[in-house]
Order: sequence, then structure tokens, then C-alpha cells
Amino acid sequence: MLRILSNTYGDGIKLDYADNPANVLSQRVLDPHRYMNRRERVPPGISCVHGHFHPGKYDLSPDDWLFTILRNPVDNIISIYFFWKSMGRQGDSLHEYFLDNDLTLVEMAQLPLLRYLYSQTYFGGFPMERFNLIGDHENREAALMRLARLIDRPLDVSVRDNVTPASDEREEVENDPVLRRRLTDILADDVRFFDRYAR
Repeated sequence: MLRILSNTYGDGIKLDYADNPANVLSQRVLDPHRYMNRRERVPPGISCVHGHFHPGKYDLSPDDWLFTILRNPVDNIISIYFFWKSMGRQGDSLHEYFLDNDLTLVEMAQLPLLRYLYSQTYFGGFPMERFNLIGDHENREAALMRLARLIDRPLDVSVRDNVTPASDEREEVENDPVLRRRLTDILADDVRFFDRYAR
């Protein structure tokens, strides 16, 4: 998504990864009241903000467009698991905890920041009706084409970032109905959230 938006907005894009709500040391986790009450303004000349942040961070006008694309929570946690297994240490506390404790997929899914990734961590307390578009990753290209029409700008829907390599182990996990049911139970709040909002 980053490359698509960068190609479209050029210097008019602001990247915001410093306040990732899934970072255990972020202000959103450590001091949520202050985080939700500071309301930053988008800098002049910026037409698009992209990154990992709670949407309540910014002081939005009714003319500002909000969009996100969500993945089925079970598929998402599987993707994160295999991505984190393949990723070297980069100083992220949650990832370090995952590695240090050699967590299984089920154990990882039970961590509160990931168990409630959508319903609390990223979007908790925010009126989701404020979003102009909440796409379903399964129908990513259609969601991006809808977004292009909404913002009246071309988007190259063929670009794909952050694709974790396929493997026999991942395919086995993705196709294990017992494991998928267990993960669905663990991630029930996020599954309901996804079912309600993603289109």
C-alpha cells in the first residue's frame, strides 16, 4: 500500500510509524488518555498520511478521507506469525518477546495487543462509521479501485508489498481446520469487528 500511495502522492505523503499502537512502548499503550487527547494536525502540503497509528491521533475535518484495508483476523495472525519468524531482530519489544519465548502461533494470538488488534489496539474507541472506506484484503484490488474513484486519483492496484514467502509449513497451517477454528475462537472480537466493517 505504501508504494501505491507514494506513487500517487509523491512529496505530499507523510509516513507515520512512530506511534504504532501494537508497540508496547508506544504512547497509545503507555498513556492512552494523552495519546487520544493530543489531536495532531496534518502538516501543510500533506495530502495523505500512511502508517501504523490509531485514527484518533489526528485532528480531522469532515473533508478528510479515512480508509483502511483489513485482512481476515485469522489470515492476518498467520501472516504476522510467519513474517515475524523470518524477520531478524529490529528492536521491537513485542517481536523480541515473541522470539525470546519461542511462541507458538496460538500463544502469539493470545497476546492482548494481537488478540484485539483491530477491535482495541488499532481502532478501539474510534467511530468506525467515520471511515469513508474499509476494504477487505481478500478483495484488495476492488477496494483500491473504489478508493481511486473516491479520491479521484489513479492508483496502481497491481503493486503488492509485504508479501511473506509461501512455504509448506505455512500452507499446512493455513489449511488446518482445527487450528483455524481455535484461532477464530481466540480472535472472536476481531472476527466480529472484521465481519461488521470490512467490505
